[in-house]
Amino acid sequence: MSKKGIKVGSLTYAMKGRDILYKNGYKAYLTRNPHPFEDEGCGYVIYVSNIDKKCFEVLKRNGITVKGVVDMGDAL
Repeated sequence: MSKKGIKVGSLTYAMKGRDILYKNGYKAYLTRNPHPFEDEGCGYVIYVSNIDKKCFEVLKRNGITVKGVVDMGDAL
């Protein structure tokens, strides 16, 4: 299974998103985007070990716009 990171627009949104996901029972943390110049968003992504559809719904419901998902490869 490939590891994925959630892209957001800024470091501030990444930190807020991480905190919101953590409060909703997800193990989430920030890590550098392994492809910062190829992808839109900031230089950090939110890594969630058990990423699922509900994870994106929680972020959207709390005002965090998801810019996409990045393949983390061996970055973690």
